[in-house]
Amino acid sequence: MTKFGAVLLAVGLCIWSTQAFAQTTTTVTTSKGAFTQYVPGSETVLVRGETNPNPVQYVVTKQTTVVDESGTPVALERIPAGSPLSIQYTGTENHLVASRIVVQAPVTIEKTTTTTTTTRPLSHDEKHELKEAEKKRLERQKDAIEDAEDKLDDDH
Repeated sequence: MTKFGAVLLAVGLCIWSTQAFAQTTTTVTTSKGAFTQYVPGSETVLVRGETNPNPVQYVVTKQTTVVDESGTPVALERIPAGSPLSIQYTGTENHLVASRIVVQAPVTIEKTTTTTTTTRPLSHDEKHELKEAEKKRLERQKDAIEDAEDKLDDDH
């Protein structure tokens, strides 16, 4: 009976030590996407993934860290829709829990417009029209100066 008790004790210790020292592994996955929506008090964030246009729902908790790229904390309520995000999360397809959300700077695309102007030599008629227009402009200026001089002479 003593041997049986010792064997039972040894088996019990083996089972207890296996359970006591068993390690659980949590896989953290990182996903990127665009911020879609956060409803205060809902404890969920909707994010449109890079490869899937349908929003994915992530649970946010008090332990979820939300920061910008420099590490400065960001309030979920202040993230504009469409902002690029990187989300670290755990869980399964039906229950994704966000542990860290990094709000990335939006990518700005500068649009450059190029205008091409084509020049050609003026024809003889166009040159003549320009000269006539310049003569008329100079005549109007001369008439305006003469009118101003006459008015000054009349005032004296």
